[in-house]
Amino acid sequence: MKKQGRAGKRNLRKNRQKAKSRKLTAAVILLCLLAVGAVSVTVYSKYYKTGYNKGMATASGFYFSGNYASEAELSGIKTIEELADNSDLLDKLPVTANNTVWSGSSFHFTVDIRNYTNQLLYNDTDLNVAYTVEFILLEEPQGASYEVRKGAEGGFTALTKAADTRQKAQFTGLLEGGRLSADSYDLKISLTGDSGASYKPAKVLLLAYPTAPSYLINTKKIAGIITAAYNQKAMEITEQNFTVDDNSFTDAAWRDIVKKESALVYQIRTTGNYSGGGHEDVKRKIKITWNPDIYELNQNDRYKNDADTVYDGIKGTMIIETMPYASIKFVFFKKAGFDSAVDGMTKENFRTSIHAQMQTE
Repeated sequence: MKKQGRAGKRNLRKNRQKAKSRKLTAAVILLCLLAVGAVSVTVYSKYYKTGYNKGMATASGFYFSGNYASEAELSGIKTIEELADNSDLLDKLPVTANNTVWSGSSFHFTVDIRNYTNQLLYNDTDLNVAYTVEFILLEEPQGASYEVRKGAEGGFTALTKAADTRQKAQFTGLLEGGRLSADSYDLKISLTGDSGASYKPAKVLLLAYPTAPSYLINTKKIAGIITAAYNQKAMEITEQNFTVDDNSFTDAAWRDIVKKESALVYQIRTTGNYSGGGHEDVKRKIKITWNPDIYELNQNDRYKNDADTVYDGIKGTMIIETMPYASIKFVFFKKAGFDSAVDGMTKENFRTSIHAQMQTE
């Protein structure tokens, strides 16, 4: 009996220990479930955290950006007109100018409004964002007109400013969530004169902000300033001629002079605005044409063998890319019919038998 009593006590102690172990295990499992539940709530609440102390909804992980605008602290600003008149806030905004040469009659900026920050960070499927974007001139235009449209087709809305009156352009859009989404706007600046001599840049202010869902209103504004620099003489051909064409090239002697040459050298000189770093964006295209019946371009010409050159020996054409302030020489060998062809030419015919001209972009 004593042995059974001792055994019973041992069994009782073991049962109590097992019960404690079960309770501990249950507590650990409960804590894990609570942690998982908390993470789930956090994930579910990615976009919907309410700031009760502010009396408004704020967004976490909400993406709204632009290529010419960045997020700005504009909580007290209700309209773009108010922002345009606030010099302190304007001084804090990014200013972007064209990074390519503008030498034609007009220049276009493609302005994007986006629902992402990069390829990985974009709005979720359940967050479609409606927004408004506005453009307005900060200065009165001189020598140019300004207008903007949504997309690349359709009519433009003019931007004007005279004294204290401004005409702005306003557009709306919807950026769908669950993927990279963006709307593009075409800001066009056109010269009103022939040469651009009277043109002075006027800054364009851009403001964009979400309008739906309602909890995103007043949560974020993006803004920026755009300006365009015009290069009146981005590049031009200032001289082109045969090097043999000198003071001895008289009406009586020029045919004999060119016939004695085994090859003819044609020289082109360019000038214009130069960017000291040798940037690719200031290169321009020049087209050289010649009479393929009497000339053949040197096969080892460095431009002819350049990867960016478009060459057609049969037609006698070559399009090259070069920088301002370049001096280029091309060697042309004479074909069998050269002398007889020259006998039927005037001096001016000969001078234009090879010709170079700037190519429009």
